[in-house]
Amino acid sequence: MRSASCLRRYARHFSSSIQRSQLDITKVSLKDVIDQGFSNHSKPFTEDKETKITRLSNGLRVASQNKLGSQCAIGVIIKAGPKYEGNFASGTSHYLEKLGFHSSDLYADRNSFQEAMENCNSIFDCQVARDFIVYAVSGFNTNMDKLTHVLSETVLRAKFTEEEIEMAAKSISFELEALERSPPVEPIMNELLHVTAYKNNTLGLPKYCPKQNLDKINREDIIKFVAIQFKPENMVIAGVGIEHDALVKSVEKYFIPTVPNVSYEKAANDLPSPVTTVSEYTERDLSQYHAPMPEYAHVGIGFESCSYTDPQFVPACVLHSLLGGGGSFSAGGPGKGMYTRLYLNILNQHHWVNSAQAENHAYADTGLFTIIGSSFPTYLDRLVYTLINELHHTISSSISHEELSRAKHQLKSMLLMNLETRAVSFEDIARQVLTSDVKREPDYWVDQIDKVTENDLHELLHRMIYRCKPTLVGFGKVDKLPSLEDTVSLLNNESYKDKKLKTKYKMSSIFKGLI
Repeated sequence: MRSASCLRRYARHFSSSIQRSQLDITKVSLKDVIDQGFSNHSKPFTEDKETKITRLSNGLRVASQNKLGSQCAIGVIIKAGPKYEGNFASGTSHYLEKLGFHSSDLYADRNSFQEAMENCNSIFDCQVARDFIVYAVSGFNTNMDKLTHVLSETVLRAKFTEEEIEMAAKSISFELEALERSPPVEPIMNELLHVTAYKNNTLGLPKYCPKQNLDKINREDIIKFVAIQFKPENMVIAGVGIEHDALVKSVEKYFIPTVPNVSYEKAANDLPSPVTTVSEYTERDLSQYHAPMPEYAHVGIGFESCSYTDPQFVPACVLHSLLGGGGSFSAGGPGKGMYTRLYLNILNQHHWVNSAQAENHAYADTGLFTIIGSSFPTYLDRLVYTLINELHHTISSSISHEELSRAKHQLKSMLLMNLETRAVSFEDIARQVLTSDVKREPDYWVDQIDKVTENDLHELLHRMIYRCKPTLVGFGKVDKLPSLEDTVSLLNNESYKDKKLKTKYKMSSIFKGLI
């Protein structure tokens, strides 16, 4: 009977197939649906764009967003980094970056970590920024529980052996030698601008370990730093591409209690107070920083800008997109910012300018807006005047609707494109939750970008240029670099000031104390 039933179903399917084969599909409207005779068991996938946040009983925060696909990115972001090294030798965080994913209670050494990750087709990394440290893993979401376990091993159960610390020192020494042999301009200029703007405290502490500290930093220093900063209230565990409840369950299994093993060692008994100082912008002149550089001389001008929570944070991002810039040679296709002001008005108009680039650095309690340029040493004074003149031009002239719209579109496209990558999306979630306890979705930022007006940009420029003195740094052959006093005088040229606009904007409390 079963065979007869199968034959009847086959006969019906064969008959309907013949009828469809006799259909002239060239005469069927594109609006009509052609029945192929196949059952459709699939259903549309609705992506949950909401970021879910759970605060555990000990203060540890878990945040995640599910995404279509089999890949996930999970990591731990910690409020640490050079900003919090005030009571320690500069470079302690640099050591921690090199010591990430080494020996722990479960894994004998870095090779054991690597073997475990390779067995589940995953990768791992540790990175240090000025105000945070991040440990991250990426792989198939079916291995989420194991990936979370691996993270807990390197964050909470690292051993920091003397041999590993010695190897970290050698690795850092090699890295510093490589920087000296072939100095990368952008990282060095950013380092100089931060060190100068914040006078060697908080955000001004060096990101790279100074050579003279390689023999000073020891295991006891590292243990003390970890014991102070690696606390649950300073951590966020974030994930992208995984179910939130499953992540919370794994975190509770492997991260509770959230106390590093080294915190129970004798070295962690007598701890200095944690650094809670607010970053303060204090302008300074470091224009006579001579260093061996090939061919070009470099200059950086910095201004105090906006923190993440500042009402003018989004206008600062739009201003960065408006000014843009780059190098005199640009390879690649569209999206390079060729219509930004620094490209159109400086690079395209002055053959002797090698590069001109705006950057906006934002942190939890302050920000730094910079313009970095380079030229032949004999043109360095003209380069400074040209950069300042472009800032004055942006303040005093109108910004066309087309130009502002282009800057907004470029900013939105860069934002949305970067967030398509799970690693970037994970870091975005982690940093937002770490600094503000909330996660703003891309739609929110797109809406805020659309609301920025020409007047917002003019107000922000007046606030940056006329309320605080700038920071000036030079790198290379800087004999022709103007003094800080001459630069300030040029910036404060009365003919460019709109006094009505200046008095309209009220500065937040962090800036009032610095005027």
